Amino acid sequence: MRGLYIFLFFCTMVFGYSIQSIDAKIKISSKEKYVRHTIDLIADAQKQMRFSYPLSEEAEIIPLLFSIKDKRYQVYLKNKRVYFNIPNLKKGERLRMIIYYKTLNNQQFLQTQRLFIPHFKNAFNASVSVEVDKDWEIFSHNAFLKGQKYTWQGKIHTKDFQDYLWLSLREANFKIDVTNYVYSTQNISRINLVMPKYFKDSGLKIKKLNFTSTPQAKIIQNTNNTMIAFRDIKARDFKVEMHAEISSTLSESRKQYQNLDPKNFLGTPKKHLGLLAKEIIAKSKEPSYIALAKWLHSRIRYDESYMGKHMSSEQVLASNVGVCEHYAQVYADMLNAINIPAVFITGVGFNPFKRAFEYHAWNLVYIDSTWIPIDVTWGLFDGILPVSHIFFYVGYQPLLMYETYEVNISSTHSETKQDIKFIPK
Repeated sequence: MRGLYIFLFFCTMVFGYSIQSIDAKIKISSKEKYVRHTIDLIADAQKQMRFSYPLSEEAEIIPLLFSIKDKRYQVYLKNKRVYFNIPNLKKGERLRMIIYYKTLNNQQFLQTQRLFIPHFKNAFNASVSVEVDKDWEIFSHNAFLKGQKYTWQGKIHTKDFQDYLWLSLREANFKIDVTNYVYSTQNISRINLVMPKYFKDSGLKIKKLNFTSTPQAKIIQNTNNTMIAFRDIKARDFKVEMHAEISSTLSESRKQYQNLDPKNFLGTPKKHLGLLAKEIIAKSKEPSYIALAKWLHSRIRYDESYMGKHMSSEQVLASNVGVCEHYAQVYADMLNAINIPAVFITGVGFNPFKRAFEYHAWNLVYIDSTWIPIDVTWGLFDGILPVSHIFFYVGYQPLLMYETYEVNISSTHSETKQDIKFIPK
């Protein structure tokens, strides 16, 4: 998934020089990001050098400092690329370049960061550190570190270094409106509209939750659904709205999901999926639930044309293509096949690339007496999901069901829309 990227990519007109080390320090607040790169070079030959590299940022770059320590040089920034012209070099001479700039940060509650350092012809030492302010938290695909700091250091030779970071607010408030419509070609007097019970067992803090309907109807709250019963009404158009305000926190609390009984989420094990799961786990040194999640994340290709297409787990594995519901379904089936309880979650997630909330699916896995959230589609395996992953309900259910005995179902049409807004503090 694309988002706000940090690139340490040295696209290089480096003539007669070897990279000795690269050090990148990034500090991110709610409003700004500061980036400082330090590059040490050594001359292999005596000549003039022209060195350039891009600063690949989506946001506007605000230069603070471009310099070479103890050396005369010319430098300028053009089209997000920095150019250094350095005369009168000597063989074996060492140079230290410092590139320091900032960008304005307009991502309100979720950020994605890509860290990347390419390899060069010679091996060199590299280090990366990222810090965020107290309202944010970092978590990584590779789990080097999570919290408010991320660090990595090592030697780069024949293979690029890259990692993906997610930054999420620790807590955020959202306003959620879900509108359901049913249209008919004929007048209807009696009709029931049924919605799943939103937020049940989620651990979210519900600040407000109410329903309205047009025409006016009786709202019945059942254990697992909300039914809106229209009676003695002659109408062709029916609308039901759910309005909620919630507080969402990073999904790692052991108190969340406590009402979900793991014994209810084992399903019927499929022997062939169990054999496949054991084969994958045997080849990995990681815990079984992470080994399976990473295998599925890398194997299945995401394709939006499969949205709403129902397939068995066997069909998904045979085609190796699908969307979030298919990743979550296969993952749950494979875990059940080796006797690990797993829950399919329906909700929404914020897509930083599209800058919008979308319907989404992920899983809860019961490990060491705790429900752990895992998003196989997005590759989030650490048991922490962003605040913008909003739990709607357990399982795969229609967003709206309805029943009437007055008109044929072919004479009706339904539609569901959702609108989610972040509420700043």
